[in-house]
Amino acid sequence: MTPEQVAASYDQIADRWLDLSTYGFAQLERAVAFVKHKGTALDVGCGTGRLMGLLSKHGFRTDGLDVSPAMLAHARNRFPEARLFHGNICRWRLPHAYDLIVAWDSVWHVPLSDQEAVLTKLCRGLAAGGVLVFSTGGTDGPDERQNSLTGPPMYHATLGVPKALRVLADAGCVCRHLEYDQYPEGHVYIIAQKREYDGPQTCGPVRLRAVHPGDLLRMFEMQLDPDSNRMAVTNPRTAEAFVAHWAKALSDPACTTRAVLGDEVFVGYICCFPIGGEDHVGYWIDKPYWGKGIASRALHLLLREVARRPLVASVATGNGASLRVLQKHGFVIERVHLAPATERYPECEEAVLVLRHPGPPDNDNGETITAGQ
Repeated sequence: MTPEQVAASYDQIADRWLDLSTYGFAQLERAVAFVKHKGTALDVGCGTGRLMGLLSKHGFRTDGLDVSPAMLAHARNRFPEARLFHGNICRWRLPHAYDLIVAWDSVWHVPLSDQEAVLTKLCRGLAAGGVLVFSTGGTDGPDERQNSLTGPPMYHATLGVPKALRVLADAGCVCRHLEYDQYPEGHVYIIAQKREYDGPQTCGPVRLRAVHPGDLLRMFEMQLDPDSNRMAVTNPRTAEAFVAHWAKALSDPACTTRAVLGDEVFVGYICCFPIGGEDHVGYWIDKPYWGKGIASRALHLLLREVARRPLVASVATGNGASLRVLQKHGFVIERVHLAPATERYPECEEAVLVLRHPGPPDNDNGETITAGQ
């Protein structure tokens, strides 16, 4: 069965899910205990919104996604202020990174052929330290079944416990809890957590660390350099705009902001940040350190830390050094267009590059450096 056919089946029985059953609440409470930053949550297969009230009590701002219009209509009646999306998780793009993603008795309706991709997508949709809790079939290998136990036809599939754990690990998550919570029935729920940035990352003489408030004055001075702005085709920010920009970036859990150190000297910064529902990468290296391979090494380290894909980078076509650094790490030019002038950027021909593969190269010696976003 396709997800759309599953949705049609749920449309027929949506009213049955209006009860306020606490099924799954204890398991969700266990998952919430692992979440350090209770900011945003996503309920995949939110149905009538049964779990959203519990998440709200814990302080989460929760988005809901469901493929069944009838189920979603009930959720909208319960939570008129919530952001609710009608969509198929196989194709739906997460709008930003979440601190908690719940997929309780939902993703097992995804076709077996799409299960690995969907689980990987959810892992990559977590903020650093974020938690994913989902239920699945407790089999030793992949399996799929169809029945009519609820009345209309229904479909279930599972990767099996061993493969599910491998997918989680490959996507940068650690299994925190696995339980056959309805034994002897083969119902399993898994709690996984995205690895946090837990200290400096190193690559030869280059390492990354978190951006400190004390770095901002040096960063402001660096972005005033005329040659750097000509290469990146940018306009320097005023002090007021710079402070506002970085105050927002440093407070946003969806942003990954790292200082770049070369031989323990602060030489620039590199970031991953959301724009318009896409995760973008940008960096800036101080001009005296160009040509030393620092940008390439810094990007290599960032891609080891940030597991979500795809990643997007926008570069002026005249900035050949940045294009080479990005392409060396697997970014592919997907379109070239004339970008209009803004307060931050002059009009220029711009290449949009996308990284879709799961990780950076295994090693990187770095040969080029440039100024970036």
